[in-house]
Amino acid sequence: MKDVLIVGAGVTGSFLAKELSKYELSVVVVEKKSGPGLDQTKGCSGIIHPLQLPFGSLKGRLCLKGNAMMDREAEELGFSFKRVGLILVATNILTFLAIPLIQLYFRINGVRSKRLSRRKVLEMVPNLREEIWGGLLLPTAGVVNPVEMTASACRFAKANGVEFHYDCEVVGIENRGDHFTVRTTKGDFEARCVVNCAGLHADEISRMVGYDMTITPGKGTHLVFGERSFSNHLVVAIPLKPNKRTKGGGALVSIDGKPVWGPNLIDVESKEDTSVKKGEIDGILAKFSPLFKRRPEEIVAVYAGVRSIAGKDFVINQPIRNFINVAGIQSPGLTAAPAIAEMVVEMLSSIFELRKKDDLKKPEWKRLSEMDEMEINRAVAEDENFGEIVCICNMVSKAEILNALEEGRCFDTVKHLTRAGMDCCRCHASIIRIMYEHAGEAKKEIEGSDIAWSMQ
Repeated sequence: MKDVLIVGAGVTGSFLAKELSKYELSVVVVEKKSGPGLDQTKGCSGIIHPLQLPFGSLKGRLCLKGNAMMDREAEELGFSFKRVGLILVATNILTFLAIPLIQLYFRINGVRSKRLSRRKVLEMVPNLREEIWGGLLLPTAGVVNPVEMTASACRFAKANGVEFHYDCEVVGIENRGDHFTVRTTKGDFEARCVVNCAGLHADEISRMVGYDMTITPGKGTHLVFGERSFSNHLVVAIPLKPNKRTKGGGALVSIDGKPVWGPNLIDVESKEDTSVKKGEIDGILAKFSPLFKRRPEEIVAVYAGVRSIAGKDFVINQPIRNFINVAGIQSPGLTAAPAIAEMVVEMLSSIFELRKKDDLKKPEWKRLSEMDEMEINRAVAEDENFGEIVCICNMVSKAEILNALEEGRCFDTVKHLTRAGMDCCRCHASIIRIMYEHAGEAKKEIEGSDIAWSMQ
């Protein structure tokens, strides 16, 4: 019998597992994908938002709190995090005149900002078109690799006693009064408390215990460019009329410096629809190109993520005894994840007597690309696999590929955690070969998505 069973190893479920691993509790996480963060989390922009409107909403409050926690979380868990700053650009006289009012509104609600002259904005982002009027800098905005951030939380949780079961889909939940029986494709689990962090499928999990809610999928497409240093900051034009359903995306930056434009928001019927259509690409290019003198060079990737929309706000509640919903966690869910975890732990404190553990383990993740010569020599002496380069583009060693497979035995986990194969496909065959040698199989991100490979 487990104390807590978490459904879903996306960013919210993983950060909750990490936080619960600090207490004397038995915790298990079940995830239908083959690794952490491979569903809704994988498809997001990787942006740590400086704010979310309206400030009085649950997601607005949790966004501000999560943003403030992010430096500490990155230090504790070891994931890459950069506060690159967001520049709100005034593209006309009306938005320029509105900047003092916007800044006052932000300051009243605890958000730091700095007014920028036209010259300063162009100095910070030289590729912006000359016709801008000025801007407003929000310095707390940042970027992460969302799968790396999620996996780092799982790594900490596992090191401190939490069980993770991948390729493990929940198919039914029985309320036994004093506990739940959670039926999965990998067998049954008994738990005193269930926390529903199932993302796009949280409504289906909630209905299993008799609470009706609806998750509406909303697709967002992104364009990734190869030209690093095109911009070192997130850039968004100040809108004359805010879009009610989305902040409208922006000219963003990835954790490794590539420009990322998007996302848009498209209504889709299927929660699995991550297709990217030409019209969506053209629409994003048409929206953000006018901000700049030129487009970044070479689109190297396009991808779409599907966000879970459950109305205007997050849904965090306890509809029945000992069952907690953490649902509708769309943008800025990545930013809010640490704060959501703290909120749910507080809810669980009314169910369990929470006692902190005396000792916690802090696992490390080594990247060859971040080591100096002395560190590389030491790493190779400890593990010769650090001496075999698999991905030259991003300087990824065989040791890192093998470490990623410990987090999730699938190609997508390896790619997102190590960045191997993100810039080109030349190393894909080597990664698949290592997967076959290590695990006897190679698959994408879910049971049954096998990759065909011949050793001949």
